[in-house]
Amino acid sequence: MTVHRPGAGQPTAPEPVLPGETEAATAAHGARWTIIAMIARQFGRLGFALVLARLLGPVDFGVASAATIYVSLTAVLLETGLATGIVQKAKLRRQDEGAAFWTVTALGTLVGLLTVAFAGPTADFLDIPQLRPVLMVLAIGPVLKGLTIVSAARLQRDLRFRALSLGEVIATLLGGGIGIAAAELGMHYWALVVQQVCTDALVLLIWLGAAGLPAFVLDRSALRYVRRFGVPLLGSQALGYVGRNADNVVVSHFLGAAALSYYMVPYRIMLVPVSLLGNVANRVAFPIFARIQDDPLRIRRLFLRVTQVIAVPVVPGMLAVAVLAPDVVTTVFGPEWGPAVPVVIALATTGILESLTTPGGSVFMGLGRADLALRWSWIPLLVCVPAFFAGLPWGVTGVAAAYSIATLLLTPFQVAAIGRVAAFSLGDWLRAIWPAVAAGVPSTALGWLVHEVLETSAGFAVPATLCVSLVVVAVSYLVLLRLIDRQLFRESLRVAKLLAKGKLGSLSAKEG
Repeated sequence: MTVHRPGAGQPTAPEPVLPGETEAATAAHGARWTIIAMIARQFGRLGFALVLARLLGPVDFGVASAATIYVSLTAVLLETGLATGIVQKAKLRRQDEGAAFWTVTALGTLVGLLTVAFAGPTADFLDIPQLRPVLMVLAIGPVLKGLTIVSAARLQRDLRFRALSLGEVIATLLGGGIGIAAAELGMHYWALVVQQVCTDALVLLIWLGAAGLPAFVLDRSALRYVRRFGVPLLGSQALGYVGRNADNVVVSHFLGAAALSYYMVPYRIMLVPVSLLGNVANRVAFPIFARIQDDPLRIRRLFLRVTQVIAVPVVPGMLAVAVLAPDVVTTVFGPEWGPAVPVVIALATTGILESLTTPGGSVFMGLGRADLALRWSWIPLLVCVPAFFAGLPWGVTGVAAAYSIATLLLTPFQVAAIGRVAAFSLGDWLRAIWPAVAAGVPSTALGWLVHEVLETSAGFAVPATLCVSLVVVAVSYLVLLRLIDRQLFRESLRVAKLLAKGKLGSLSAKEG
């Protein structure tokens, strides 16, 4: 695809009009690639974490877990609001692109320098001396991501999800392979460092090659736009990062590296649906919401449809992981990870609710409401952080349970805030997720009952019992879903078929 480069002060490309079928078809082409990329990235990272967990054990894995907290900070830069304006702005100039590039690059460099400066104090605070050199090497990550962001935003603006996704898939697979090789060579937690730096460098090279060099010119108007639109979004994402990682810091500082390992493994499981489904929805839906921001009815229908599509697999999936947690942890991570079982159970509610509310971010950004995105970053922070401390007397399980309780209390208010700009009520949202809940609870209960019978009476091995129980949950869930809401059942099958054909975005065609 040839990139159009007009003169200074002119839009970078004519904006396509995407009504009805044309809009859906354009987004549909990228939906499959986006989901493939998310699956490859999340399961690649989860698989690499599994290798480390089995190789190092809970105590040594704590060093890698602490490093992961920092890696997630650089992920905030990758999705930073400072470049989101490239996607959201109706008429994009080269100066706007240049202002975003220089701002994000400067921020990435600053974060890298601060990482080197505070590596020692951070390691001392977390009481993990080995973390200091790890953080100093990982400081290159923000610099690489800062150089990458504008290219990613341009690809997203042009709905070039294939190029965007292929870059992630290739970099994740190659970087993960290099990291696993490093682990096999005895580098232990340093394998994470090798994997992360190689992945970031590969993403930079691939996306830069696909999008071309960014613009380097800027003016005061462009900088003002970055400050007005991008800074609030960056603030919301930074606060979101603090909120998502405050529990990890609290656990590491007060309970130790081993406790952090027992907390981080279930936390990774909880993040799978959030990252796979919620973030896929955000990446695909954000540019669509931006283009239909003047049509509240379509926004309402699209958001509720996305929420319902997410609920269908997430609700039974997370409930099944919770009730079968002992077998899941033993089979996947090994018997020495037994203390993580109650944490898996406690975090299941958080995994469901965060998956269902994550698409709200694409609504706020698409409608240009960075102020609401910022507000709904610090409000959970004020509620969740005190909850983490309240749960400390009961160890990692107490922290996890407090997290889920706080999330449960906040969700109705967060949904109401999204609904005020997307023209739906809390009742509309509850009706959208009800069929998945009504079918998921009894099917999960049946799966647990079968598990108990097989384990106590038939004497099946743990992996076999787990597989049979999961099959029972899946089959009974599909049967109940068909009985409760036949239309949703048929639509879910249609979504699966569209996904397989790369036409998932066509669901939005009927929203207008």
